[in-house]
Amino acid sequence: MRWEAEGLVWRADELELVTERTVIPAGTLRTDPGLSDRWWNGLVRALHGVATTAVPLPQQKVDQQGFTERITAVFGGGVDTTVSSWGGLHGDMGFANLTAPELVLLDWEDFGAGPVGVDHARLWADSLAAPDVAQRCLVEFAPYLHSRQGLLCRAYSLVPLLALPDGEPLRAPAEHAADEVSAALRRSSNVR
Repeated sequence: MRWEAEGLVWRADELELVTERTVIPAGTLRTDPGLSDRWWNGLVRALHGVATTAVPLPQQKVDQQGFTERITAVFGGGVDTTVSSWGGLHGDMGFANLTAPELVLLDWEDFGAGPVGVDHARLWADSLAAPDVAQRCLVEFAPYLHSRQGLLCRAYSLVPLLALPDGEPLRAPAEHAADEVSAALRRSSNVR
């Protein structure tokens, strides 16, 4: 909760003890953790709920300018990066913020508004070192990752991985994925 009074900004966070273990303790996913179909179905429903949440603009975490700047810094300026669908954004989606075997989404302090699909794309990008999980993300989150905006969200999520040093487990898969996303964006005929 956030409010302003007498020239000050106040914030209060409600916390709840979660005893489930996170899918990974930190970092990026490197192996398939063997998550159940039930878990994946719950994640799909949860992320859909987040994405379809109306969030007031003052809580915007990713705006059009930042989205465009991040993508064009790596993919060039010839791609139309206009966001067509805005919604709720967890803002720090990763396997370290998800629990299993019972699903709980953790770490909500970055919740706000953003392009629909960024959370889905972040999970996909963070799983590229575990190809079976990355493929599962592409299947489960297909409505969010295969559209033109989905490709843009995937490009947005790849940018920090492409800055990793050579030898990092995600660097080579991210480069390969970036080539595929870039080609798909060109094929979508939204290139200037």
